Amino acid sequence: MTKIVKQRLCGGTFFTLFLRARKALRGANAYYTGNPEPYSEPIALFALSKVITPDWENIFVYADSTVSGNTSEYKTCKNEGGSIYPFGDEAALTAFNARVKENYFSALAEMCKVIELLVDTGSVRKDERLVKELLALIEVDNSIDDSQPFFALESGDAITKSDILKATDICLQPFLLGAWHFAVTRSEKNTFGKETINLWCPSTGGGKREYKGNLADLITRNITLTHCEALGESVDAEIVNELLVDEPMTNDEIPNEEQSTEKEPAASNLTQQVINNNPTFFNFNVSGNNNNFYNNVDTVNI
Repeated sequence: MTKIVKQRLCGGTFFTLFLRARKALRGANAYYTGNPEPYSEPIALFALSKVITPDWENIFVYADSTVSGNTSEYKTCKNEGGSIYPFGDEAALTAFNARVKENYFSALAEMCKVIELLVDTGSVRKDERLVKELLALIEVDNSIDDSQPFFALESGDAITKSDILKATDICLQPFLLGAWHFAVTRSEKNTFGKETINLWCPSTGGGKREYKGNLADLITRNITLTHCEALGESVDAEIVNELLVDEPMTNDEIPNEEQSTEKEPAASNLTQQVINNNPTFFNFNVSGNNNNFYNNVDTVNI
């Protein structure tokens, strides 16, 4: 009898999907010529940590091997990432929850910085795929009640799961903030998503574990995806240049778990094509609460 894996939205599963939307890695050669890798997994998770706690700096006191190991364990939903990251810090998560609800645009500005630095919003349309995958994960995660609020609107207002699954207009930055906020503040621990990771990234006998999920295929309705970008200092100087390490931090493979006693479920290969037959583009400015954003709108078929 085939085991049915219940897919879950948690910090590790969000991070796994988020990494698939990254800009292309520069590689070790660029690092050794004096240019650190700005899109590595530890830097990506550190950037997401600063959405939770903007002045979080615990990562700086650890060796690169420790940072890479803790990052990998968080991604594979083994734990909360240790004291390097704020995901197991109750005070940090409580403060983040309050900031999203009471000072939303402060949290949104931090997420805008992360997306500016890390997410590929170009012609490859990785950002669109990320939105589809997260929407599908929210839909199939039956542990999330239909009335569960997500703070995923540009206004800072909440939208329920049932309503967000009907939405045809989605702004990338608020949507990712809302999904990230829910994933890290929900009552279940990060280990809640371990079976999901094993389903998406099945064992290959010691080799690299590729994503084999099919979430993107589950969203078939047309969605208008918008982008808002915060004005201000580039996040590269704030995050990448601060993170000084001894080795290039790529860490882009899920570690081998062949010695685990748990049997990992298999997953089928996925071939996906996204076609946009009717693109439209326009720009407008939004100002409010001492925050300024530029919006760019693309109409895409999803």
